Amino acid sequence: MSTNNQLEQQIQELVRVGVGGKYRTDKDYLKLIADELIHEQFMMQGGITRYRKQITDAKSKGQESTTLYGIVIQQKYITLLSEQINKDIKSLQEGGAGNRHTALKLLCQCLPKSAFNDGVFLDNDPSIWDSVSLVILKNSIDCVSTQSTINKLALNIAQGLMMEARINTFKDNEKESYNKVNRYLNSSGFKQSKNKYRYKRNVWVYFINKSKLVFDNWEKSDRLHLGVKMINYCEQLGLITHRNRKLARNKTVCYVEATEKLIQEIDNFNIRNEALTPTFLPMISPPLDWTSPFSGGYYGRKYNETNKPEETLNALQSNKSK
Repeated sequence: MSTNNQLEQQIQELVRVGVGGKYRTDKDYLKLIADELIHEQFMMQGGITRYRKQITDAKSKGQESTTLYGIVIQQKYITLLSEQINKDIKSLQEGGAGNRHTALKLLCQCLPKSAFNDGVFLDNDPSIWDSVSLVILKNSIDCVSTQSTINKLALNIAQGLMMEARINTFKDNEKESYNKVNRYLNSSGFKQSKNKYRYKRNVWVYFINKSKLVFDNWEKSDRLHLGVKMINYCEQLGLITHRNRKLARNKTVCYVEATEKLIQEIDNFNIRNEALTPTFLPMISPPLDWTSPFSGGYYGRKYNETNKPEETLNALQSNKSK
């Protein structure tokens, strides 16, 4: 390699890191950093505003489970909830007594035939209840900000579980049609982005009704008992609680509320993640190397509104000297 080419590469590297050539003094570099911090502030604030608006829209539509923190909470607790259900179903099969245990018999309709051997439940893996747990968690998270009564939530959960039972009956009796619908809903060509859960449910209802499938709907009292039992599971996980409110002299209503534990989890998650989706990613200066999911890219500290160019410059120079 010629001397001229080596010199040119060295100059380009010095310019890239902000030394010499383009930035003869710290003052020149300081001006660029100040402009970069202003740019980052606008981008970060725009991203935070967008993130909060998505949450507000989801709450207003009763779809809080579709938010980023809603999805993470479902992933976090689905295994624990499945283990609880599996344990109680096993106890029920062995003749154990328990409050509202009889309502759990309906849950067995939500499982495929392969989960049973001559009518005996096979508890080899609690994850077999994950689809049931997802329905329970989804409806519970949707209600935490909507002033829902315990009866309303219980019926919503039971309705979702009954739909899961109908799908399983459809799968056992119309295997070919089931596979066709399932492939469509899980294919790459399925681009329904908004209200995806409700759209899928409507598709299943259409094809199940079209097949003229015979299914005995659960009685309202049974659905209510089953839903209340599922709410108890969520209370044991520390996600929701129920509380009586006196609305009139002779009228007291039981409402479901999020626990302090769940509220704290949501707040902590939003504080850490709302700043990770700026409006636009491009920067004025070359981005910093990423050292963790929360450190890199932008120069400014994401959770400190008092970023100062001088402090940022000192931090950059300190990092370069290491």
